Amino acid sequence: MTKLCVERFEAFGTAGHADRIKSIPLSDMAKRYADGSLAPKIG
Repeated sequence: MTKLCVERFEAFGTAGHADRIKSIPLSDMAKRYADGSLAPKIG
């Protein structure tokens, strides 16, 4: 799993930016999924 995460961080240009990533409680993330605020915005 670690290898996969490293590959994704590098592929998406986020490697080396851990200090910019803010963690949030799982309950807040669940609310975001439920209310649609994490839905993709295309166009």
